[in-house]
Amino acid sequence: MKTALSAFGIALLAACSHAPPALQVGDVAYPESRLLGLTPERRELLADLTAFGLAVAEGGTDTLGVPWVREREDSVKLDILAADLLLEQQGVGDDVLRARYMTNPDYELTVRHILFRAERWRPAAERAAAKAKAERALALLRNGADFARTAARLSEEPGASASQGLLPPGREGAWVDEFWDAASALQVGEISGVVETMYGYHILKLEGRKLIPFSEERSRVARDVASQIGHPHDVLEAWVADHAGGASVSDPRGRDAALAEAERRGITVPVPEVKSIQRSWSDDVTIWTSVLGFVKGAAPDQVADASLKALGANAQNATLAREAIARLRPILRARYPVRVAQDRR
Repeated sequence: MKTALSAFGIALLAACSHAPPALQVGDVAYPESRLLGLTPERRELLADLTAFGLAVAEGGTDTLGVPWVREREDSVKLDILAADLLLEQQGVGDDVLRARYMTNPDYELTVRHILFRAERWRPAAERAAAKAKAERALALLRNGADFARTAARLSEEPGASASQGLLPPGREGAWVDEFWDAASALQVGEISGVVETMYGYHILKLEGRKLIPFSEERSRVARDVASQIGHPHDVLEAWVADHAGGASVSDPRGRDAALAEAERRGITVPVPEVKSIQRSWSDDVTIWTSVLGFVKGAAPDQVADASLKALGANAQNATLAREAIARLRPILRARYPVRVAQDRR
């Protein structure tokens, strides 16, 4: 039996259908019916996840990370400035730093590698299968197979068929620690065993090793020496207090004054450290995206579904990913405004 709606009921349904969303993040809108039972804190976290999901969907995570990368580059500049101030205070010149560097200089390595992808969050069976493939490839190489051709044929790194596994020359910090340590231990022409990193299982061949000039490593050496003879950041705090009206480095005014002094001195972040910071952001994004189930090209309703699912995921790696994304809240809010029905933010 059909029941006729009253005029009041029809009006109520019409009003509800035009009700503003309870939560809107960029182009993603959540009606109250999808948020029932969520505390204000959980709704805030859902907004963070949604904003991050939108960045992934739009292919905009590199742009999203620009403020994050810049903040870390600025911190490196302040570390270098702090070291220089302490060394000046102690009368330690570049002649001392150069002599110290030449006792244990740094090198730039040229490496060719073969990768079998199996990130550490993948199932154990998948990782075991990748490791087995790497061990079979290593056996081929030890039996005389050409490394470059084997890399072109077997490596699962994008572009390996063309590059034959050859990487651009790298310095410490340019690659993840396990990769760098394995490459550094090799003699030119030598092939490593199977090496596990966060990306999977690698086999490395060292193609070349070149001494890095002191001028390119000066800031790192300065930081190392300064940390051994004193407390550089205490000296920087004293400098900021004197030059910024008693402010500290943690205050915006003091930090800006210190960064201006770093710029005046021509202090820049060494290229390998810039690349390391950028890689750290890219690696984190890759992990968060995979763990939380976000997909490039997803439509707004798909982002909403994925965000709600990510909010409720119980695995430890999902918890860690959510916590990391929540720390990006100021960046996410600047990119994707959040509106809540009650306060119209």
